[in-house]
Parts: sequence; C-alpha cells; structure tokens
Amino acid sequence: MRELFSIQLQNRQQQGRDGVWLDLPTTTEQVQAALRQIGISSDNPQGLFISGYFAEEEKRFAIPYNMVLASNVDELNFLAARLETLSAGERAELNAALQVPQSELSSIGRITDFPENVDYYVHLPDVRGPAQLGDYYLNRSGMVDMPEEWKGGIDTAQFGRYVAQQEQGVFTQYGYLVKSGDEWQKVHEGQPVPEEYRVLSFPAPEILRDAANIPPPVQPEMEPQKVIPIILNGKDSAERMKEITDRLETGIQQLFDSDRYKAYLTTMAKFHNYSFNNTLLIAMQGGQLVAGFNKWKDTFHRTVKKGEKGIKILAPAPYKVKQKTEKLDEQGKPILDKDGKPLTEEKTVQIPAFKVVSVFDVSQTEGEPLPSVAVDELSGSVQDYQDFFKALEQVSPVPIGFEDIEGGAHGYFHLLDNRIAIQEGMSQLQTIKTAIHEIAHAKLHAIDPNDPEQTNRPDSRTREVQAESVAYAVCQYYGLDTSEYSFGYVAGWSSGRELAELKASLEIIRSAAHELISALDEHLAELRQQREADLSAAQEAAFALDNGNTLFIQTCDSGYDYTLYGPDHTALDGGQLDAPGLTLPDAGQEALNLLGQTAAVSEVLLGDKLAAFQEAAEKANEIPEPVKIPDPAAEPTVTILWSESDKLQDGEIMPLSVANRVFEKLDTAQHTDREKNGYTGGWYDKTAFRIDFTLNGQPDNYEGRQDFGDGDGSLI
Repeated sequence: MRELFSIQLQNRQQQGRDGVWLDLPTTTEQVQAALRQIGISSDNPQGLFISGYFAEEEKRFAIPYNMVLASNVDELNFLAARLETLSAGERAELNAALQVPQSELSSIGRITDFPENVDYYVHLPDVRGPAQLGDYYLNRSGMVDMPEEWKGGIDTAQFGRYVAQQEQGVFTQYGYLVKSGDEWQKVHEGQPVPEEYRVLSFPAPEILRDAANIPPPVQPEMEPQKVIPIILNGKDSAERMKEITDRLETGIQQLFDSDRYKAYLTTMAKFHNYSFNNTLLIAMQGGQLVAGFNKWKDTFHRTVKKGEKGIKILAPAPYKVKQKTEKLDEQGKPILDKDGKPLTEEKTVQIPAFKVVSVFDVSQTEGEPLPSVAVDELSGSVQDYQDFFKALEQVSPVPIGFEDIEGGAHGYFHLLDNRIAIQEGMSQLQTIKTAIHEIAHAKLHAIDPNDPEQTNRPDSRTREVQAESVAYAVCQYYGLDTSEYSFGYVAGWSSGRELAELKASLEIIRSAAHELISALDEHLAELRQQREADLSAAQEAAFALDNGNTLFIQTCDSGYDYTLYGPDHTALDGGQLDAPGLTLPDAGQEALNLLGQTAAVSEVLLGDKLAAFQEAAEKANEIPEPVKIPDPAAEPTVTILWSESDKLQDGEIMPLSVANRVFEKLDTAQHTDREKNGYTGGWYDKTAFRIDFTLNGQPDNYEGRQDFGDGDGSLI
C-alpha cells in the first residue's frame, strides 16, 4: 500500500490550532495515531472534521476540494484504494474527466466507480487544443484517407474545432476527452464502504504526553470531587426505581445551593445529550467522565477497581405485552360480527419503562491513561471570534445589533421589536457571553401573540435564572471563562416553589442548552468548511500572523508570487513559488516556511478585508512624488544626474529629506524583486546624483553614485 493523497484532520474544539495530515490509503492504527495528535478520542468524536486535501503533483487527482471536505475518512480511504489500481494513463483520463462541467463524476461514489469505467471515455492525453486534434485525426488516427499532398491544404485548427463540436468532445489541461458510447457501470456508488476499508475508529482517551510540562494555573487548591454512589436497598426493580425516583426529588430540592447548582450546570455542559434525570443523577453522585463496565474494558482498556460501587442512572427497558383490542377497518371504525358485536384481535404492544443501571466514573477505574478533560479559559478574546459570532447570529431567532445602551446593561432582548441589542465596544468574550444570554431569552421568553394574557410565561426571576443558566452551560462547553458567573440568588428563587415547577425549569434549561450547543456546532463546522473552500478557490489572499506580519500571495503563470509585509504594511521580503499544483492555502504555508515565519496564522484576509489590506500596503510602499526645491540654502537639494531606475528622471530635483526616503525604498524594492524566481532584470539600478548645499554662507555641492539593491539604503 502506497500513499496516494492526503487529507487534513482537525478538532472543532481546537480551532486555530494545526491539524494533522493523514496519508491515504491507511490503516486503523494510523488513523488512531492521527486522532490522538489532535485530541480526538471516543469521548469527543463529534469534534472531528476534514479541513484540507493535498496530493503530490505526479500523483495529483483533480477531485473538487469541497467534495473532499464534505466526505468522510472511510469513503476517502476506499476511494484512495480504488484509484491506486489506475495506470498513469488512466489517472490522466480521470483528471480530464474531473475537469468536465456536469460530468458523470459528481460525487465521491461516482469517482470510486471510475476504475470499472475507464472505457467510458476516449482520452487523447497529448491533445490540448483544436489544432492538435485536427492533426491527430488527419495524420495519426488512420481515419482520414487522402493523398498526403492534399493534407497540407487543410486548416488543422478549424478541422479540430469541427470534429470536437460534432462528437461533443472537451479540451482540458489533461488532454482531449470524448465519450466512447459505452454505458456507465454503477458498482460501488450508493453502497456501504466495504468492511476492510473502514478505518475510522476512535481511540481510547489517554493523558497528553506534554501535560506534565505545562505549569499549573495559580489558583487555590481544591479537593477533587469524590464519587459517592447512591446505595439502593430495594429487593426488586420496582423498589429500586422508587428509591432512585425519591432520591431525584430530594436532589432537586437540594440542588439550589450556589455551588451545587454551578456543579450541576458544569456536568450538564459535559453531558448535554443526556436526559435531565441522568444528568442530575451523575452530578449528585460526583461523576465527571462515566461509562459502563464493559465500555471501560472493551473501548478504553481500563478496569473498574475492586470494591467500587457504580453510579446509578436510568436506562430504557421497554417490554412487550399482548393485548386484545377491537379490530378496525381502513376508516378506523370497529368491524362487527354477525351479531353486531365488535370483533377483537390480539396485538403485541410495547410498554415504555426504565430500569436502574450502573456506570462508573473514570476515577473508579485503572488501566490505560486518558487525556485531561480540562479546557483553556479565555479572558478577553475568543478564538475564531468572527465565526463564533456569525454562528450565534444564525442560531438566534431574532436579529442581533450593537448600540450604546444606557444604564450600564450589557444587552437586552426587546420583546415588542423582536430583536437583541448588545452594548458596543465590549471585549469579544463579554460580547459572546451577552449574546448567548440574550439568545436564551429570545428562545425561551418571547411573547406568544396567540396568548395575550401570557398565562404560561415565567416570572422575571425565573426568566433570568433560565437565561443565565443556559449561558453558563454553553460557555462551559466551548471553554470560555465562566469564573464571573455567580448563582447565589438561586436559593432564594427556588424557595417555596413546587417540585414540579423546579423540575420543569431545569428541563427547559437542559433542553435549551442542548439545542444551542448542537446548532452552534453545526454552524461552526459549516462556516469553517466554507472559509476553507473560499480560500482554496481564491486567486489571492493575505495571511495575518500573530507576530504582526502579513503574507500576501497570489497566483501567477508558474505558481505563486508572495510578499511579506511588516506590522506597518511595508514590504520586508518576497519571492516566487514554482508549484502550480499546490492549493492556495498550502502554497501560503510553504511561502511562510521559506520566509522562516513560524508565527501562527491569526486570520485569513479575503474580499473586503483583503482589499483594505492591499490599499494600506500600496500606500505604505508608494514612492513619494519628488518636489523641486529651487533654494539649496533652505535645505540641501539632490539632483538626479542619471539613473537606471525607471522611477527617477534625469535632472529631477528633490529635497534631501525626500531623496533619503526615495533612495531607501528603491534600494529595498530592487533587492526584493531580484530575489524572486524568474527575475530577468538588472542586478543593480546605478544612479548618479549631485547634492547642492550652502556651507558658511557659500554654495557648494557633492557628486556621488548609489547602486539600488546593494543594501546601502538611504543617502545619509
């Protein structure tokens, strides 16, 4: 098995960090090794997504970039294994077919079937244009029978265009392609990936190897929460169910202590897919990372310690019973017998029910190590803030805007206008937290136009508890700093309320947090993939780096031109990359490597942002217009006697201060240009000048020469 192409895997919860490249075809062991590098395990499989695609030029397949990103690891592994069987000529034919608009190869499944359909096309790899096609048919195909002396009178280009039009052929960069007339054979398309090519298997969590080298944050030491399982004494399942139901009711009543409530919300953020009852049960018993006995053993290669008692949760246990029911006709009416009495029939009915089962916390097990489940807290900025806020706008049921809000409030949800307002000028983190809080209000507490009395609307204190609780849980899930959240008021809010009302509020909070997290995950993934697709399709882009520098890169005939700019937008270095087969993102990374730039890319500039950067760079690097100064007594003047630079004119006069800047910029520009691959100009631009000045009241002058590009910079 040899590498055919590579895909880049990334972790949604580590946005901004580098992913890992996986060569295909591959094995389950190699996939698991790659997933460990990006922090993906069986604990967080939803974080995995494909963010890039690359193949060496000689192995390149022209598969659309977006098609690869929308696929999955198993499909692409099977595709690589199938394409591995192609010869060089068949590979060129496939690439030509992939260039044809609206071709048969419109999906990964269709491309997977190409090896069975190599005869579907006729491919002429060395024919790239009409003249070559005309020459092929006239002189090499054996299909045209005429005296050789007559062939010289035929316009091969016109002949080739006519042939291509008649047989509906297509010219591509990989050669000429025309359908042979054979039927397309559908073999693998629409079928499951064969078992031997299913390599995506999420590894058991393990401790990060460099975790010990990370200095712990300065904070008061806290005792780890102990797991205290509920001990049930019931003799049968019914008694045990009653015991655990009673414990749940007690747990709800005791939950609204500030610290306990905060701990519950933290647990809920981790287990937002769990039911309310199980989330509360896990929190009550101190669970942090739970799984069943067999899952710890089979998936994570850990065993439950001797003597440990399981954390009790509820699991579905439906059962079936046979019941006699009236027999109904197609209209749903009872069928009567000859005596007019309803006929009956026996049906099997499934009865929903639950049973008590045991799971175990990671602290109750031993064996292969697990990674830390901690996340980095952010204080003022949010990674990929623009994407995060855009995703919030997409999940919000009402528009979000910014304004100067009087009274010190961070934001509000306007009930009548159905809009959210956020205080302008706040930090990214505070803006995100406020937006989540107000979106929770908009989702849960909007006025129902069909209920003018608003009989089902919760009171203002309940609304605030619900919105703040949802915001805390969502922020916890995404690793945002939640240290400022306080729930000291929940004890007073819960006092005197019925158990059913408290439970209903908690279920509303859990459901809203789950809905927001799921929707945000989906939109963030879409935005990330769209940004990657936009970047790959672009002809030019700029990569803003954490160190303040910016790399501008654009396509050219031989590959890519690139220039590195400093924080003040002045050009620092540049060159040319002779690699037309690279995608623009990969070419950008290669250029950064060549320039020795190790800082991370903080933002990719496209569209309006790119235009604004280009305008600033052009302004920062423009050469000032020379100004003629007739009086050397006021300031020394510089006269250009002659110059090889097309930026200067013979006899041109300018003040010495201006000449200093002009000479420095021309020296830097010439040095940068000649370092680019393919540069054919002169090595230096020689320039002779005269400086006129007044010394001790007497006019004087000095003549000299400077070679732009030798690094001397300014005149003085």
